Amino acid sequence: MRNDRLFISIFISIFLIFGVGCNGINPIIVDPNAVGVSQTSFVSRLSAIYNPDDQLVWLCVPRGFAAPSSKITVSVPDELPLTFLTQSDGGFMYRFVGDLHWSATITWTDSNHVSHEDYVTVTNPANSLDEKVAQTGLYPNRLGKFMDDVAVVNSGDDEIAPCTLDTLEFSSFRIELPQYSNPWEFSVNASGIGLVTTLFGGVFSFDASSGVVLPVTTDGFSDFSSPNGVAINPSNQTLAWVVNANPISYFPTAFGPGWVSCIELDGNNGLVTNEIPTDWFNPQYVITDGDYVYVSCSGTIDFVPPDYIATALDNGGVHVIDARTNKIVKSYDLGKGGPGPMAISPSGKFLYIGSGVAGWLFMIDLENGIVLNDASHPIVIDDFDGTFVPFVEIDNSGLLASASFNTDTLYFMDSETGEQNPFPFFGPVRLHPDDETAFYGPQDALFINRNGRHGLLLLTSVESSLHWLPL
Repeated sequence: MRNDRLFISIFISIFLIFGVGCNGINPIIVDPNAVGVSQTSFVSRLSAIYNPDDQLVWLCVPRGFAAPSSKITVSVPDELPLTFLTQSDGGFMYRFVGDLHWSATITWTDSNHVSHEDYVTVTNPANSLDEKVAQTGLYPNRLGKFMDDVAVVNSGDDEIAPCTLDTLEFSSFRIELPQYSNPWEFSVNASGIGLVTTLFGGVFSFDASSGVVLPVTTDGFSDFSSPNGVAINPSNQTLAWVVNANPISYFPTAFGPGWVSCIELDGNNGLVTNEIPTDWFNPQYVITDGDYVYVSCSGTIDFVPPDYIATALDNGGVHVIDARTNKIVKSYDLGKGGPGPMAISPSGKFLYIGSGVAGWLFMIDLENGIVLNDASHPIVIDDFDGTFVPFVEIDNSGLLASASFNTDTLYFMDSETGEQNPFPFFGPVRLHPDDETAFYGPQDALFINRNGRHGLLLLTSVESSLHWLPL
């Protein structure tokens, strides 16, 4: 697997040593202002990260974690203690000669001026993915937030299955949908009222507490046609949008004009109040930031002989819709690349879109209204023929997670700078160590906090399981 690491580590001299080390220990602070240096933005706690490329251990905490300009004492077995100062922002990053067996006792002061003594061993995100932590139902398709917990859409069982966040155990409670309806995606508002799309049964509203399910009424507008993505407005949680792919043939694949159904929720009752036609075929995904709604249209995708690899037959793109007026205010053509899942950087400046026909990401500068990377110049995360990107997720720190489905590989990026494999990721994360292991099929993911730890919860559709990657 190719290592696309782009950053160049730039170091300055030993910063401040009050103790004396021996046996080759060489603490070095990374210059926080140096161009190209990966920061500790994506480290959530005191961590010792082993980099196999330079065979060094990077001891670090994120900004604001420790008290500014406070002392840190590092005691390594068989070495004299070393004392350093944190940076003025409360973060620090030092590197040591070490290996996977490196360990140390760290005495430090947190941002609340409380003293701590912690024993730290080496971790590496590439080796931290837990084996299967939960078994899902049949043909899991989507993972999402469900009130204070999470839930999985089990398409083969026609249900939404809630899962306790901390224990990742499924309860016996289910949102049960009509048999053979093939549920696809759901969204739940803060009041516990949700919407779920089904490929063969339309759209349903549901009560997340009672499990009561009701069909959404189209009321003279177009009946739902293979509805895929759904999004509820976080600002006005009675408004929602559903995209309709509208397939008219499967052999060969062909689509009729697609559209977005605008839905109003009144308690557990949903009603279509408007619809918006799309310029491209096959709208599959929809997200919203409250002010605008983003709809990605994949265009026609078919499995073309002789290799029967998914191929984009016509252009796709993204519509930007004003959430108040339900009018399209901007459209971005992305070419023949099958644009699919989307996520927005925390600054709101960049929109990332995964490809349904290749290991590509597309990037739009929303602030300036321009396409930075389309199908003619994509961000290549994986060059395996026939793979695709099943999800794109971005957390509050700006860390972007995506995957290559056919190679069982996770990829990470800084969504604000575009840096691939930012610290502490020194390369992609394989879901299993060798090619002999059964295929997992990464399908969806969600950044969550569980048991006081930030991380990525991963859903696999072939293995039908949940995995946990602590960060």
